Amino acid sequence: MPLSSNDLKIHSIIKWIVILEAFFLTASCTTIRPQPDRERERPPLYSKAPSQQENANSGRDAYWYRSKQWSTPEKNPPENTQETPSSSAIDADEPGVEEFFDQPLVFNDDLPADSLKLAIRNQLSALKIQDVNKTQRFASGYVTHRRLIDTLESFLDLIAQNLPEETFRERIQQDYVLIKAGGDKDKVLVTGYYTPIMPASRMRTEEYRFPLYRLPEEPPHLQVVGYHGEENWTAAQSADRLARQLTRKQIDDEGALENRGLEIAWLRDDLDRFFLHIQGSGILQFRDGSVSKARFAGANDYNYKGIGRLMIDDGVIEVAQGSMQGIKQYFKDHPQDIPKYLHQNDRYIFFALSEGGPMGSGGSEVVGGRSIATDKGIYPAGGLAFIRSRKPILNESNEIKSWEAFTRFVVDQDTGSAIRGPARADLYFGIGDQAGAKAGRFHERSEIYYLLKK
Repeated sequence: MPLSSNDLKIHSIIKWIVILEAFFLTASCTTIRPQPDRERERPPLYSKAPSQQENANSGRDAYWYRSKQWSTPEKNPPENTQETPSSSAIDADEPGVEEFFDQPLVFNDDLPADSLKLAIRNQLSALKIQDVNKTQRFASGYVTHRRLIDTLESFLDLIAQNLPEETFRERIQQDYVLIKAGGDKDKVLVTGYYTPIMPASRMRTEEYRFPLYRLPEEPPHLQVVGYHGEENWTAAQSADRLARQLTRKQIDDEGALENRGLEIAWLRDDLDRFFLHIQGSGILQFRDGSVSKARFAGANDYNYKGIGRLMIDDGVIEVAQGSMQGIKQYFKDHPQDIPKYLHQNDRYIFFALSEGGPMGSGGSEVVGGRSIATDKGIYPAGGLAFIRSRKPILNESNEIKSWEAFTRFVVDQDTGSAIRGPARADLYFGIGDQAGAKAGRFHERSEIYYLLKK
């Protein structure tokens, strides 16, 4: 039976109501982040815990549980193990990189246990002053601080028992869930960072001309935001908000922050200042003999841009020269190019002076060799992890003489502006020139497994 005109109108209105309801329902589902159901919602398992058969001894000598302590690798590896940094081999007595990763997962550790205990205790102190029911993102799920604390405390108890190697592996299988990092990537790109020690002055001199700035905290300033007729429209904006809109060139080259009393120290080298910005913290040794830590206090609103890639793309350095040492050497030979490349990285770091060791974004002091930095939108501060990779072995001149496979436990305690995505991490190497020599050359495809208490 044909519908009347009124029926057609009603039918059309109902149709549009249904369409609009479907639209709003879909929009709400895709824009509201689901909240975790306390501790029951756990991150998906990207890999199962290795079976006992998979964890069978690979034939390599264990690094720990020798004479009631963890032992360290030989200080002087055999002469025939020396390789160039670009070699794909670990060393003559170790398999190549791919063969190394194909081996069963064995929970050996190449460093003394004390450094791991220190990193765990540091992070526990930071976690325990926060709400234990607070959640952090963990891959596509969430994890509570309570579960992170339980994981770290139980692992401290486990290593204190000094169990035989086989028993230790069994306990890890029994007590922990292993979650492989990397998302849909097979490996994680791990780079290195460190804390430099730099000569500094509390006053500007002819030698010390390059300032470190604190984040402005003065009262709001009026800013012109528009024009109407013959009047400027102004609005109050805080000083730190204004500073965050300035680029590196505006601050360092055009003096946008000069004469405002924001300088906390002066350095004698523009490159030292630039790399201090990249590392995020450093130790300042003043001319009067005193020492202070320059720690991260804030940054402007621009994204980090690596100058090494820019220089490689321009053909001024080779890929093999893209390390911190290679970049510094190029600028030493071509000082006229320093502003050209440094100013292309608009991101700028503000500092504060403090006592104590370098702090991670997780709220605790980082420990050389034991702390890693990851994207905190994906991995939690306070996560216990196990890494398989290779490391540079240096000679007395801090030059690489070989590369060596290593495995160790680490604690996720930090982040970085260049560390983004599930397949990126930064390994902290410690304080000083030797740590810097290792960190600047460390750029390795690695495996990282997070451990969570069952």
